[in-house]
Amino acid sequence: MTAPSHGHITPVRVHFDELDPMGMLHHSHYILLLDRAVSTYWNEQGWDTDPAKSAFKEAILAVRDLSITYHVPITGVSEPLVHFWLEKIGRSSAIYAFRVLSSDQTIVHAEGRRVSVNIDPETLTSAPISAEAREAAMALLGAPAEA
Repeated sequence: MTAPSHGHITPVRVHFDELDPMGMLHHSHYILLLDRAVSTYWNEQGWDTDPAKSAFKEAILAVRDLSITYHVPITGVSEPLVHFWLEKIGRSSAIYAFRVLSSDQTIVHAEGRRVSVNIDPETLTSAPISAEAREAAMALLGAPAEA
């Protein structure tokens, strides 16, 4: 696997039950691949859904906006890659960009962006991202090198 010039690349698994009758990954599952990759990354950084166990006290991130463009379908059971990075970190939100790639990185199956907002668990309104989470996110901040 080629190391990215920015962000992080995570392999994810496509299972048989995620395929439609034509043997293609159902469109809604591309977002699940992204969620699995991002969750895996943050778990490796010490994040846990239980705030008592988490290295980051904010444990509630809500998706505010999501867009995806599909290019080439994923067919069959496989292990594509999800390449994601942060375009921007604001006071309480972060903008992720992502690409779903073939395992050899020669095909872009889909690409898009997702805005996540940190919310206060009591008021369910936006809350600042902690210094610890912001520091850990710096490794994801960047833009792809121009080809």
